[in-house]
Amino acid sequence: MNRGTGIGVVGRPGHRLALLALVTVLAGTAVVGAVPGAVGATTPKTPGSTPPAVKPCATPATATTADLDSTTGVTPKTVTVGNVSIESGPVPGLFSGAPVGVRAYFAYVNAHGGVYGRTLKVTSYDDGFNAEQNKVETTQAVANNFALVGSFSLFDSSGCQVLAGAPAMSDVSETLDTSTSALPNEFSVAPTFTAWETGPFLYFKQHYPKAIQHAAGLAGNVTTAINHWLGIKGAMQHLGYKIVYSQYTNPLQTDFTQNIISMRNAGVQVLDITAESVTTDALIIQDMNQQNWHPMLVTSGGPIYDNQFIKLSGGASAVAQAATDGVWLDSGSALFLGQDSKYIPAVKTFDHWVQVVSPGYHTDLYSMFGWTSAQLFVQGLRAAGPNPTRGKVLAALRKVTAFNASGLLTTANPAGKMPSVCYLLTKVVNGQFVRVADPPKGGFRCDGSYYYVGGGG
Repeated sequence: MNRGTGIGVVGRPGHRLALLALVTVLAGTAVVGAVPGAVGATTPKTPGSTPPAVKPCATPATATTADLDSTTGVTPKTVTVGNVSIESGPVPGLFSGAPVGVRAYFAYVNAHGGVYGRTLKVTSYDDGFNAEQNKVETTQAVANNFALVGSFSLFDSSGCQVLAGAPAMSDVSETLDTSTSALPNEFSVAPTFTAWETGPFLYFKQHYPKAIQHAAGLAGNVTTAINHWLGIKGAMQHLGYKIVYSQYTNPLQTDFTQNIISMRNAGVQVLDITAESVTTDALIIQDMNQQNWHPMLVTSGGPIYDNQFIKLSGGASAVAQAATDGVWLDSGSALFLGQDSKYIPAVKTFDHWVQVVSPGYHTDLYSMFGWTSAQLFVQGLRAAGPNPTRGKVLAALRKVTAFNASGLLTTANPAGKMPSVCYLLTKVVNGQFVRVADPPKGGFRCDGSYYYVGGGG
C-alpha cells in the first residue's frame, strides 16, 4: 500500500461528552425548514467550566459607517463570498472539501430561489499550505467579497490581523486559531478553545478504569493541532487519566514505527489520535499492526470519520485488529456519511448536493464544515433583509445564539462563542461506523461538561 503524506490537523466538528451512571439525553433536533437555511436548535447547555479570556491577534478596528454600509460583493442578482482554504501544497486537496461544502449549500439555496432572488456564489482562494499566502488571499477576499464563508486552513491565524482591520467583514468559518476565533466578526459553528468535552473520556474511564492509567496522544507539530491536543490532554488529566506518552509528529511524517515502539514500551493502553489527519491516522493503524502492538483502544475526535479511513488503514480487518476493544470515534456531528440519513433529513440533503456540485467527491469533515458554515451565513443573510449590507449581516449573526445546522451538529452558540457539551459515540465494527450507547433516532448525548485548559470552574 502506498503510504501517503500525513498532515497533523484536528478537524473535529463541535463538542461532545459521554456516559455517567445516569444518562441525560438531549436529542439533536433534525429540522429542515421549508425555507433553505432554517434552523432547528435549542439553547445549548452551559459548559461545566469557565473559558479563559482569549485575546484576538490584534485590537479590532472600529467599524465606520462606510464599513457597515458596504455592499461589496452584492449586486441586484448575486451575492459573492470568499473562501480561503488549503487546496494544494504538500497534500493536494487537503481541505478542498471546505469550498465544496459551501458550493453545495449555495446550490441547494439557489435551487430554491436564492436569497431574496439573489443567487449565491463563492470565490475560492487556495493558500497552498503557506502562511503568507493565506494573509495575502484573506486580504484579497476582504477587498472583493461580501463575507468569508467556510474557510479552512492550518494558517488561518495569518489572516487574523486582516480580519481585525475589517471589523464589518463577517468571517463565518470553522477557524482553528483561538486568537482568530476571539474576533467579534468571526462566527464558528463549533467555537474553538484549548479545551475538550469530558463526556467521551468519562465513558472510557467507567468502562476501562485500568487502561486510563496508561494513556497517550500523538499530535501534528502544527500550532492548531498542538492546541487541540493540549485541550484533550487537559481534559483527560482532569478526569484522572495518566499520560505516559505524548509526542508531536512531523507534519510530513509517514513512518510511526519509533512512536509505536515507544508507546508499547510505556505500556500504553489508550491512544488518542484526534490531532492528526485521517491520512496520518491510517498510517498509525498500519504501523501498529506491523509492530503487532494492540492497545486496549484507540480514540479519535473527528478526523477518522472519513470514507477513506478504512481503506487507507488496510481494510476492515486491519482496523479491527489495531486495538483489542476497537477504534472509537466521539463526534459533535451526526453521521453525515449517510448512516444517520434515516433520522436526520439534513444528512441526505447534504450528501445529495455535494454530489451535485462535485460528482464522485468523497464527502468528508471539511465539506461538512463548509456546508454548515454556509448555512449559518445564509441564516444571517436572510435576517438582514432584501437590501443586505455588511453591517446588517454582522448584526444578524450576532443574534444567532443557538445553531445546529438542521441536526447535522450538536447545538452551539456562534454569537456567544460557546461550544456545545453534546456528542455521540461511534465504534468501527466490521468496517462500519456504528453508534454506541447513544440516544435513539439520531440524537446526541449531553451528559458531561466542558473542560477549558486555564479556565475556571
